[in-house]
Amino acid sequence: MPRSAERIPGFDWLRVLALGLVVVFHILVLLGLRDWTKVANVSLGSLGVTLFLGISGALIARDRRPPTDWLLARFTKIYPAYWMATFLAFGAAAVSGYKQVSLVQFGWQLSGLGLYFLEDLINVATWFIGLLVALYLSVFLARMASRPQKPIQLLAIAASVLVLFDCDAGYFAYCLVFYGALLAFMTEWPAKSLLLLAAPCFVLSGLRYEFLSVGLVWILLAVSLSIETLPGVVSWIAKYSYEFYLLHGIFLVGCLRVFRAQNVGYRSMIAMLIGLSVTTLAAMVIQKLSQGIFKR
Repeated sequence: MPRSAERIPGFDWLRVLALGLVVVFHILVLLGLRDWTKVANVSLGSLGVTLFLGISGALIARDRRPPTDWLLARFTKIYPAYWMATFLAFGAAAVSGYKQVSLVQFGWQLSGLGLYFLEDLINVATWFIGLLVALYLSVFLARMASRPQKPIQLLAIAASVLVLFDCDAGYFAYCLVFYGALLAFMTEWPAKSLLLLAAPCFVLSGLRYEFLSVGLVWILLAVSLSIETLPGVVSWIAKYSYEFYLLHGIFLVGCLRVFRAQNVGYRSMIAMLIGLSVTTLAAMVIQKLSQGIFKR
């Protein structure tokens, strides 16, 4: 079996953990409990996104397809579900009046690049797509080189320097965890490589706290390689984690508005439960539809 075809059960555990961190973060923010969203100065939502990116970098290292085939496969994986979520978000915003919408904003967000050109996104959680697109394009260009590992190493070094000097440190910490995981899984001993990369991050976290989440994610990736069992429920949640991520903000906000719930209380709890349930159903439908688009 080719290495790219092997499944790593531990990664599904990490996907579920990452999704849980992001969803809990957004629920706390929506309920006015933002002070509860940080532990040791690390945002729960940021840690979840960092974990998603670490997994993504690791999996890309295992994919041996030619650069163009790989990039096309990545875009056909992320865009159909993202487009459907974007149509849904803009439709809901226009009907409810929750946010002002425009054709320019709609066009930029359909491209996936709204993060870089808009101040206020519809369905804020989808800023993540712009970062993914930038990272995928950088890996594509690196793989076009005769020795792709070298440009990726340079990108990782540049990202770490930018974090250290607080040049949009949060953004480049995401880049660093992605490139580091990618490089580690290009070696024969990814777990050992991840641990070696994580060590200086914990030292540097005394200067910039962003290094703490980067090092922690690399440790989790290394530990996940020792996990061999995978309960069905974990596999099922992980299967729909991407679509759930895209949709959960739409339905959580929508349910809170329908129930007119703003603070912690029975109304907000009911709204959250209904929002999460509807998000789960919608994630299943959108994945089915996006797979159909891909096949056609």
